[in-house]
Amino acid sequence: MLGSSSWVSEAHWPCSDGGLELEASHIKVVSLGLEGGIAKGIIEDLESMGASCTWMDAGESDFDRTVVDWRSALSGAHWLILEMSSFGKGESLASAVGAAMVFAELEGAKTALVVDEESMMDSEKAWGSIVERIRQIGFISMSVDGRAKIASMEHVDNSEVGELLRLRGLVSVVAIMDEESRLMEIHHNLGIEVGSTIIENLKSMTASMLAGLPSSKYSSEGVRSSAGI
Repeated sequence: MLGSSSWVSEAHWPCSDGGLELEASHIKVVSLGLEGGIAKGIIEDLESMGASCTWMDAGESDFDRTVVDWRSALSGAHWLILEMSSFGKGESLASAVGAAMVFAELEGAKTALVVDEESMMDSEKAWGSIVERIRQIGFISMSVDGRAKIASMEHVDNSEVGELLRLRGLVSVVAIMDEESRLMEIHHNLGIEVGSTIIENLKSMTASMLAGLPSSKYSSEGVRSSAGI
């Protein structure tokens, strides 16, 4: 797993898109998954902010990952949003999200992963697949329950998960939310931000960060503002 690997270099997250300030209406995102999942909810929140969103329902009977024009779909996109559970369900869905990640990297889109807690997924399989692709992921969000699940699989203390993903996995931004207390813990290139957010749940917080980060210059203040703290 991630904790047993030797990572030695730091990842550097771009400060902004060409130095331009972006509003949510200038953000383009792509996501695929299953209806009822958190990714679809995040897409709906981003759409309500004015972002340009493309949603692909991988559960549709006519969904065929082999004919999706990923390059066209992801061209100019800021984010590809995926759920952890997509990697631990059927092989077709896992293959689809894996292919999307490859093309996202080629097209310059950053992959955002949400650690959801679907009961019908193989968590060990999902996390193992994610670890294999960890350097392709630029943003991870999770609840404290999701953090506990990762800690258990990585055999580390809950408090070590953010640093593990940030420093060893080279994930640029790791956001952890206690939905009950609304306390946030965000690990990013410049340090760690802790504080209470005005945003009510993980879905809306993730949407807010994905809308705000591209124009935040990834400063401490920008990261805090995008998370509502």
